[in-house]
Amino acid sequence: MSRLMVVVVASMLLLTACTNGAETNVSPSVTVGDVSMISVGPSDTLAPSIAWPNDVDFTSIQSMVVWQGDGEALVDGQPLLLDMYVESLDTGEVFENTYDGLPRSFLLAPELLGDDIYNVLLKARVGARVLSIAPPVGEFDDEPAIVIVIDVLPDHAVGERLEIADTLPQVSATATGEPQITPNADGVYPADLTITTLVHGDGAQIVPGSYIVAQIKAVYGADGEKGGVSWKAGDVRQTSWLPEQAPFEGQMGLAKQLRALDEGLIDQTAGSQVMLIAPEEWAYPGEGTLIFVIDILDVWNGES
Repeated sequence: MSRLMVVVVASMLLLTACTNGAETNVSPSVTVGDVSMISVGPSDTLAPSIAWPNDVDFTSIQSMVVWQGDGEALVDGQPLLLDMYVESLDTGEVFENTYDGLPRSFLLAPELLGDDIYNVLLKARVGARVLSIAPPVGEFDDEPAIVIVIDVLPDHAVGERLEIADTLPQVSATATGEPQITPNADGVYPADLTITTLVHGDGAQIVPGSYIVAQIKAVYGADGEKGGVSWKAGDVRQTSWLPEQAPFEGQMGLAKQLRALDEGLIDQTAGSQVMLIAPEEWAYPGEGTLIFVIDILDVWNGES
């Protein structure tokens, strides 16, 4: 997480979680603002644009669902992937903008998001957009009032599921979307990298230089041993699905990642789930074939 994001989260926490229900003093000649008076629209980039009336003073912490999502209902403590836009209501300064970049990972918890946003998200579904305002109150009178736009993104692949050959490792999913990978019973795999799209998403395409956010799980394709450490087929080699672990973030196609990932995900799209059957020369020498299942959550191709 960037230092800027730490500052933004801290300001959200201080302005919301610690001061819910408080109000600032406002001159009788100034209209008291309501969150419904703020409009959110498109901009020249991927970020939203925000507008509000002049001579309005936003004096209380308020949040609302701008639109409801059509994905899974959110539950307390679950991992979240959020696009966030934070702007000063005083100066228009943008404090945070992940829309023109990569989204951020959170847990759905009041101590991380503030009580007001937390309570609104508990009534939301994946795909929802939330709007929140946090004025300066109490000991934070010197801080600017801020407006926050949050889009709740899927934390697993959401596209069209495709049929695959029964000669390939089979992949199912738990209730959370985490893939369960069943290696081939005979432990025999192709000699070269094999790329199979399991779910086809309709998001941005990965090209050399793309930045991605992804859930990654890799299991051993067969029993093996290296340096006194042994494993069975199907044992997990690596995973980003642990609750305390954020999804993978990285730049692709520039030889900065594991070869299987770096080359195997080119041309895939956000929302997709991809299986890579990677011989050891494409992954970790001495560890045999690995089976990767990657849920591509977001792709950012920079400013164009």
